[in-house]
Amino acid sequence: MSGFEMFDSMIASIQEDTVKMLYHVKVEQKVEREEVAKVTGTNKDDTSVRAPKKRAETKIYPNDPCPCGSGKKYKQCHGRKA
Repeated sequence: MSGFEMFDSMIASIQEDTVKMLYHVKVEQKVEREEVAKVTGTNKDDTSVRAPKKRAETKIYPNDPCPCGSGKKYKQCHGRKA
């Protein structure tokens, strides 16, 4: 029974400490932030809208036939790194 009494006294002391802490809490009013620096603008240039770039030729993938006409795959012919 000693363990239960120790646990019970621990719970009681936690509750007592919690109540003491709550009495010492000070509620502060929400302080409005004052504006320190004014926004003057951004450094974006919106005069020219840029569109995505398009390729002139179609992309050659590694398993496509080589455009040189050898009949091999591109990765086995001109796509091989030296």
